[in-house]
Amino acid sequence: MKWSYKTWYLTLSVVSGFILVTAFNEIEVITKGFFYALVLIYASLHDINTREIPDKVHSLILIIGLIKIDILASILGLLLVPIPFLIPALINENSIGGGDIKLMAASGFFLGLKGGIFASFIGLLIAITVQVSIKVMSKIKSNHSFAMAPYLSMGCFLSYLIQ
Repeated sequence: MKWSYKTWYLTLSVVSGFILVTAFNEIEVITKGFFYALVLIYASLHDINTREIPDKVHSLILIIGLIKIDILASILGLLLVPIPFLIPALINENSIGGGDIKLMAASGFFLGLKGGIFASFIGLLIAITVQVSIKVMSKIKSNHSFAMAPYLSMGCFLSYLIQ
């Protein structure tokens, strides 16, 4: 049985909602996290299918980030979190996509500097672990591209949960 895009979206949305309701008591925090999760799920599934993240994703994250905002942390996150992603893109144009950079900039705004850095670290750690495992198990010799949004989204959601 092959799962459709809508099935994945619905399943991951329900799971995210359940996790948020279990983790938090404040309705504003749950609502903010749920809308963030919906956008991250959309970005991840779209990136898997097309290797692109639509610009509306970044705009939506910025808008959702205005709920219970810490303005200083958000501005610092917006400006500083994407820098480690921007540097490789400037050095090698095939290293990381602009959508991933913008996703982490918007998520830095949403999560703040500390949360954005943690999200980046966890997302990249998951990406490296999974991709190395896939490469070892399938004995892939070439460097193939892969969607980063699912890994970065996992890091972002986990960061939101522990803040």
